[in-house]
Amino acid sequence: MTPSGRLPRLTSMRNKFRLFIGRSAVVFILFFVAGSNVAFACSCAYKGDFLDYAHVSAGVIHARVVSFGDRLDHGETLYESMVVEVVSVVTGKLKIDSVVLMGDPGLLCLEYVDSRNFQIGNEYLIALHSDEAVQPFGGCGEAWMAVDGDLATGHSFSDGGYRQYSLPLAEAIEKLTAVF
Repeated sequence: MTPSGRLPRLTSMRNKFRLFIGRSAVVFILFFVAGSNVAFACSCAYKGDFLDYAHVSAGVIHARVVSFGDRLDHGETLYESMVVEVVSVVTGKLKIDSVVLMGDPGLLCLEYVDSRNFQIGNEYLIALHSDEAVQPFGGCGEAWMAVDGDLATGHSFSDGGYRQYSLPLAEAIEKLTAVF
């Protein structure tokens, strides 16, 4: 009973309880989402080796790495992006001289921009998402092959691991242009 001799209002207590539960739920959800990378894990259908991946891309360029964007906090060799100079357009309708490829920051299904795989001055065959100057880099398949002289080297995923393979650059380009 209250000092006035009446029972406390039950609806007021219910409202306070609901408010408490609501706030607690929000705090729990924010804590879970912020503290768990599992909630953001990448899950996508593998698009295959480079030639298969290129078949479903917007085009393929022969490119040279010019620079990297900002370094990511969670890796000494990981960067948010890289700028590539277009040496030639193999397939597609790209009409610009350079492309900024946005890599995976750790939560997306994109290719990591890792300076162990991409060195400034080195050349690569790269499958594109679009003909835009800034675009996501790869994702869910083999989006690039390293070019060294007359050889293109890939890294396909099979049987739970990566295997390296090589093709003559002319043969890789011939297969790419036959696909489109």
